[in-house]
Amino acid sequence: MHPYEDLRATAFWKPGVAEPEGGEIADLWIPRFEIHRGDAIVTAGSCFAQNLGRALRNNNMNWLVTETPPKGLPRSLHAANGYGLFSFRTGNIYSPVLLHQWLVWAFDPARISDEVWQDGGRFFDPFRPSVRSTGFDSAEEVIASRAATARAVREAVLQAKVFIYTPGLTETWVNTQSREIYPACPGTVCGLFDPAMHRCVNVGFQAGKDALVKAFEIMKTHNPEIKLLLTVSPVPITATVTGSHVLQASTYTKSVLRALVGEFVAATPDTDYFPSYDLVSAAMLPESYFDENRRTITPQGVEKVMQKFFEGLGHAGRIVPTGQGEIVCEDEILSFYGKS
Repeated sequence: MHPYEDLRATAFWKPGVAEPEGGEIADLWIPRFEIHRGDAIVTAGSCFAQNLGRALRNNNMNWLVTETPPKGLPRSLHAANGYGLFSFRTGNIYSPVLLHQWLVWAFDPARISDEVWQDGGRFFDPFRPSVRSTGFDSAEEVIASRAATARAVREAVLQAKVFIYTPGLTETWVNTQSREIYPACPGTVCGLFDPAMHRCVNVGFQAGKDALVKAFEIMKTHNPEIKLLLTVSPVPITATVTGSHVLQASTYTKSVLRALVGEFVAATPDTDYFPSYDLVSAAMLPESYFDENRRTITPQGVEKVMQKFFEGLGHAGRIVPTGQGEIVCEDEILSFYGKS
């Protein structure tokens, strides 16, 4: 007898992928740990992850939000001010190195950057460019707001049963003097680009994995019971400065992230991987989950991902639709600079 004789049907391509009617793949995700409805769940990461918090809330899960909007702020302004997108107002945390930076700041406030950008009499946060995109009244207000978000990250980690993180990019912009990491290229969303100070680093497999290891070590140090559930954003990148065609660059980015997350999870207790990327990006499935621009995930694609997520948790029955809430993505602004 050899190892292939005793495998489940899902281990083989024909019964696992080719034969299921309508591409309805069964048992795509079998969780490594239980997640109960009452468990406090934190969400962070790329734009696609914004759908997850909404889905958790709509389906009566305990989505932990540690940074809430002030009373009197109209709901229509919540997203523009960074509220209701993730568990805290970090904006998108596209890469593991940026996640690690936020966790360092959360548990060692003395290391929080004091960098502030000024333009037209307004002050901007280079580490949260989509939060208060119209700017702050003073540099002090920027720094105080950033510190409040770092405290919210800390509280989320301390209270969470499960931390769900969804990376989406490897091309990362770095301050060459401070080595601090930005979520977007300076000069695109706000600020001014300085080639002597700002450099793109395309984070590779080992550097990304090392950052993830260090990030989880910080979480575990302060909350030994916390679990980490990783996904990878299926949304292709908007643009690249690597010199490669954007299709090649996007394939590289997602391949690196999928590989480093997979290896990290295989070697690390209390972690798991949910295959949203695999489900949406599988070209061999009969239905495409990409919109006409071949980048945006359709509502049907989002609902399919959430259906598989809740099925994996054992929550049978109809899944409440995620809805069409606003998605805030700094990365999207790069499409403005593309020539048709």
